[in-house]
Order: sequence, then C-alpha cells, then structure tokens
Amino acid sequence: MRRALLVAERELRAERAQPDGLFAALGLTLVLVFLESLLFGPSVAREPAVAAGLTWIALAFAAMLATTRSFDRELEDDAIDAILALPGGRDALYAGKVLALTGLLGIVAFAGVLLTVVLLDLDVTLPLHLALVTALGTVAVPPLVTLYVALSLRLRARALVVPVLVLPVLLPQLAAATAGTAAAISGDATGALGWSGLLVATALVSGVTGLTIGPVAIE
Repeated sequence: MRRALLVAERELRAERAQPDGLFAALGLTLVLVFLESLLFGPSVAREPAVAAGLTWIALAFAAMLATTRSFDRELEDDAIDAILALPGGRDALYAGKVLALTGLLGIVAFAGVLLTVVLLDLDVTLPLHLALVTALGTVAVPPLVTLYVALSLRLRARALVVPVLVLPVLLPQLAAATAGTAAAISGDATGALGWSGLLVATALVSGVTGLTIGPVAIE
C-alpha cells in the first residue's frame, strides 16, 4: 500500500507538472456533453435519464483517455521498467494508477455533472444524492479501465482496442451510475441510494478483479 501511494503521488505530481491528461479528459467530457445535448435537442436532453446517460458516456471515454495518457507517460521515459523491478512493483503500479485515476476522474466527473446541470438547466431535486452517486461512480470505473488499458499496453491499435474492451465490461457501472444520477435529479431518494449500493458492489468486484489480474497484465 505504501508503494501504491508513492506511485499515485508520483502520478499526480507528473499530472500537475504536465496536466495534458487532465485537460484532455476535461475537454473531451465538455465537448461530448455539449455536442450530445445539441444532437438530442433540449427537450429530449433535459430528461433525467438522457442527461445522466450523456454525462456518464462522456466520463467513460474521459477515463480511458486519461489512463492511456498515464501509461504513455510511463513508456516514454521507460519509468515503468524501473517500477516493475521493485519488489511488489506490479501491484503497486496498478493500485497507484487506480488511485491517481480516481482522483483525476473525480475532478472531471464533478465538472461534467455541473456542466450538464447548467447547460441543460436541470432542476436537481436531491443534490447530495447526486454528489454521492457521482463520487461512487468515479470509484467504480477506474479499476476496470486501468486493467484493460494495461492489457492492451503493447498493442499498436490500442486506441481502437481499449474502447472495444472496456465499454462492454463497464456496462454495470455505467448503468448503475446513470440510473442513480437520473433518480437523484428527479427526486427518487430510494432509487438513488439503491443504485449507489450497486455501485459499491461493482466497485468491490472490479477492484478485486483488477488487483488479481492487473499486475500480471502490466508485466
């Protein structure tokens, strides 16, 4: 855990020095939400389920972009080999990447949700429930995104392979986050809490799966 925290701290320092991954993820989220709202039209996009779906689709792509950029940074200066040479380096690298991505995605997620609310002029009935669902969604998504980016690390067609691999396995997380967000917007407290519980369950499953497979995939 100490090594994982060191990797996460190193990752966040690198992102602060060169915040291209964060800015790219933020830009992609904002552009996708804006374009999707225009394509669907204001009357349709303002429906809670549609608005929530648009937001979480954008956030899924933003998470893939940020994670890919993170691993690209490791490959550019061969830092990944030095980390893997350490005892427990593979586990620390995977866990550290997940922790760092969770922090970055949290920033992007709250910015994306705020943009959606402002852009579509949504009347959020349960803002605290919305914040809870958003926070849990940002925890549930990174383990699997990091895992599949690591699996495709050496592939030339990674930009195509990553979305094809990640999006199908993220369906439970995205469905729960979308439904929970829609419930919070529309005022269904029971639904928002219920979907939040499912997000906790999917986060635990994906976290255990990632810690089991992720270190091997990185090597």
